[in-house]
Amino acid sequence: MSDPQYYLAEAEKLLKTQSGFLSFLSGSSSSMRQEEATDFIIQAANSYRLKKQFEKAGEQFVRAADIQHKLGNHNDSANNLIEAYKCYKGVSPTDAIDSLKKAIHIFLTQNGQFRRAANFTNDLAELYESVGDTPNAIQSYEQAGDYFTTDNSEALANKAFLKCADLSALNGDYKKAIELYDVIIKQSVGNSLTRWSLKDYFFKDVLCLLCLGDPIEAPKKVEKFLEDDPSFQQTREYKLIQDIFEAIDKGDLEGFSDKVFEYDQFSKLDKLKTQLLLKIKTSVVDKDDDELL
Repeated sequence: MSDPQYYLAEAEKLLKTQSGFLSFLSGSSSSMRQEEATDFIIQAANSYRLKKQFEKAGEQFVRAADIQHKLGNHNDSANNLIEAYKCYKGVSPTDAIDSLKKAIHIFLTQNGQFRRAANFTNDLAELYESVGDTPNAIQSYEQAGDYFTTDNSEALANKAFLKCADLSALNGDYKKAIELYDVIIKQSVGNSLTRWSLKDYFFKDVLCLLCLGDPIEAPKKVEKFLEDDPSFQQTREYKLIQDIFEAIDKGDLEGFSDKVFEYDQFSKLDKLKTQLLLKIKTSVVDKDDDELL
């Protein structure tokens, strides 16, 4: 039987209140009937999913989760909410977010499953990002990083913190981005698996400092980075930073643009770095010039 309506009808029969003699004859308690009804509801949800009726499938998984929650079956409730999230993800982001947040709350408060909470909080951040909700995406990536840290998953924590830092920088919160880049740099120095990424972290950290209009602190930060990793001095990123410092000192807008163009020919600038460099060009090198890079 693959008709979801059949399963829902069977669930309704079980959920109807039985009392007194009828309850005695059936030999089943209310909780047992609700458990059996939940099984039928989940079968209905899976039938809807097979028919690609994902919103209806999500609704039934949420319904099953609600019943399990009332029964105190927290793990089953959370798992059904995750299934609801998967169904809603492509058709109703708002419902997907709501289901995922409820599941994460259960993982944290009832089960102590920090790894699952971290993984799904990272998924929540990606979901927020996909619908253009940058503030909540930033907050969720940072929370995911904290949960991964609690679970001693340093590499995954840094990955989440990096997303948070990049989004913060794109959103103009340079101080927060710098704080997070500093955390990532501290964890990456001396780590053979992440050391190759240091030059990129250094570069974005310094660009954010310059976006804050702090050309004094930026060279000091570069000196510290050289102590952390002397090989940074041999990179294109270091050379461009020095060229930027020189352009700022001279107010040389054309020289700044030329050096950025040269760098881009060998190391393609992504959206974040382009935006940071444009901010530096218009607000630090020459405040009165709106020419694009």
